[in-house]
Amino acid sequence: MKNNSLTPTQTMFAGVKKRNPFAKAIAAAIVIGLTLLLVTGITQAQSVADRISFGFDAGGNKLWGNFPNTQFGFSGDLFIRWNILDWLSVHAAYNGGLLRWKAPNPPPIEGVQGTVNTTRHGGWELAGSINVFPDQTFVPYVMLGIEALNFEPKDVNANPLPNNAIAAYSKNVLGGIVGLGFEMYINPKVTFNGKVLLHLTGTDWIDDYTKGPPNNTQDVFLTFGLGFSYYIFAPALPDKVSDDRSNNTTNITNVYNTTNIIKYDTVVVMQTDTVYRTKIVKNTIYNFPGTLFIVNTDEFNTNVSNNMQNLRNIKSLVNQCRELKVEIQGHASHEGTAARNQELSEMRARKIRNWLIDQGVNPDQIVGTVGLGTTDDAVYEPTNASPADLEAARVLNRRIAVKVVEGCR
Repeated sequence: MKNNSLTPTQTMFAGVKKRNPFAKAIAAAIVIGLTLLLVTGITQAQSVADRISFGFDAGGNKLWGNFPNTQFGFSGDLFIRWNILDWLSVHAAYNGGLLRWKAPNPPPIEGVQGTVNTTRHGGWELAGSINVFPDQTFVPYVMLGIEALNFEPKDVNANPLPNNAIAAYSKNVLGGIVGLGFEMYINPKVTFNGKVLLHLTGTDWIDDYTKGPPNNTQDVFLTFGLGFSYYIFAPALPDKVSDDRSNNTTNITNVYNTTNIIKYDTVVVMQTDTVYRTKIVKNTIYNFPGTLFIVNTDEFNTNVSNNMQNLRNIKSLVNQCRELKVEIQGHASHEGTAARNQELSEMRARKIRNWLIDQGVNPDQIVGTVGLGTTDDAVYEPTNASPADLEAARVLNRRIAVKVVEGCR
């Protein structure tokens, strides 16, 4: 029988060599993550549909097999993540590491008593996740999937353990994974992330031993780690729609309240205004900053007083003459990512168009819709203002606008 026992000195230094990579990796990931968060500040990024990222994490693992075990090992993974919807993602990953476990004394397997044995593991994973609070900077998720796992149990001298040596079982198995994770946005493209996964291996041989029927059970192990990801793809923002001012060089004023003028050739329509002009001029842009939607949706917020009056004002404007043709524009304030704000502004512009048609407006009068996101602010959003002043600016940017393409004759 091969003597695999270690001297106390060897055991001490072996433990240091095996534990240090795990401890250093976890410590480094935490330090880097916290440093980046402190240096850059947490942005108001959030989970957005149709984005793809790649990333890594590093951490530890622990086996629950046939023997009582207090050993931890090192593991890590590389992954690709696709956000199908803001709340639903698909993950593809390769996870690998070295499980450490110790057989009891007296041993059930000759040659392994009193030693720390290892099982190398590597698995290809495919999983889905449900993202909780996708419109926040910190996005936790729950995860479920399958794993094609390969494993290799060895003794302290890196020799195959007895049942492994005689090929008593298959070392390629199909199992499952279930776990929890999070993404914390450092900026719209970079996230600090972590996850904990329970690996349901589908085999009782991870530690080279099985109790046999009827008592054999499935070995499981846990992996956990911290890391970073980078979004390599995001929906492109469309070019800003330019105004054709060749036939309109007159500074148009607000006939209702001159203090409401924001920009050249722009009219702001407030809740109490009567939307009517004797002649509506081409390229005039009518802003409706009081048109409110439920947060992160394109649903009208009917709980806000006078919100429906803003919609009726838009309808009154479009209905002033049959030859009038307009473009519906959606705008957003600067909360959240530019990509999500772009998406919301497009959705809300389409919502207004559909509502107008449902209200009897001729569809031919609405030549199109466009989402401008945060690319065409009405006012500057101050960074050092009070919450009340900042919200007052955001209200003006969070708006629906109607651009006159063909005016009334």
